[in-house]
Amino acid sequence: MTIKIRTVKLLLATLLSIYIANLLQLEHTLAAGIIAILSLLDTKRASFITAFKRLMSTLAAFSIASIVFYFAGFTVPAFGIYLLFYVPIAYRYDLQVGIAPCSVLVTHFIGAASIGLYWQINGLLLMFIGAASALLFNTWMPSSKSELEENKVSIDEQLRLILKAISTLLCGKELNFQLGAKITQLEEMIEQAKNMALTDYDNQLFRKSDYSIRYLQMRQQQLVLIKKISFTLQYVTLGTVQSGILAELFFDIAEQLNEKNTGLLLLNNIATLYKEFRQSELPKTREEFESRAYLFQILHDVEELIEVKRAFFTDEDSMIDKKK
Repeated sequence: MTIKIRTVKLLLATLLSIYIANLLQLEHTLAAGIIAILSLLDTKRASFITAFKRLMSTLAAFSIASIVFYFAGFTVPAFGIYLLFYVPIAYRYDLQVGIAPCSVLVTHFIGAASIGLYWQINGLLLMFIGAASALLFNTWMPSSKSELEENKVSIDEQLRLILKAISTLLCGKELNFQLGAKITQLEEMIEQAKNMALTDYDNQLFRKSDYSIRYLQMRQQQLVLIKKISFTLQYVTLGTVQSGILAELFFDIAEQLNEKNTGLLLLNNIATLYKEFRQSELPKTREEFESRAYLFQILHDVEELIEVKRAFFTDEDSMIDKKK
């Protein structure tokens, strides 16, 4: 939610809550506006949860305050005693979001020197109106789905570029950019997109879908393996037949990389490569032996990379079946 949208929502929710409180001829109507400001959060889910907790916290605060003020009077020490009991209870039952606004409402009892039903209802209505006004304006949230989809496409394009770069390096050619910098850039892109996906998920009140979150987590897992491959790659100093075969594999993965690719065909190709690696002529020098070992490690890591995508689609299919 941008600052502009948040400002407009805060303004409208605050004015509406104060207007309604004035219309009902309540006392201390500005308190309803303050509660509206405190209740307007970044997501729908967070706003609903906070509003509910504040209402529960209000009931607890008023009950404790009524007992304390009845026996100790409407004094500052009595307010301290109220806090002594109320604050631990609020934290014990995860109602601490209501400590500040509820305590402000409780001070109205001291100002009126009364805990009568009129003041109890007045305070509850102020809390309800403020929270309800915030919820009303928070039911509309700007959709980030299109931006999220664009980010996913950009992430896949960056991943495709990195895979082709690895293919180029395996062919013994140089890159015109730093592979490590591209990987770091992709890492930041995934993290930003994941935060957006989490916010989008919290704004879904009904028919919630965490597909984008799981998709980005899958790409994040793949990136961990790519970082591992890029580290191993620096030890491959000798061009061999196997490095050329792996270069073709990485190029094929890059070409076939898209959101809907299950990775099954690539896994079959990798199984064939394992056989070719094992059946190929034994290395003749120590350097060739070490290079072959590192290449075999890369083949294992790239297999795991495709397995991550395959597992994602398997889980997705099982979830769709359950919904049916």
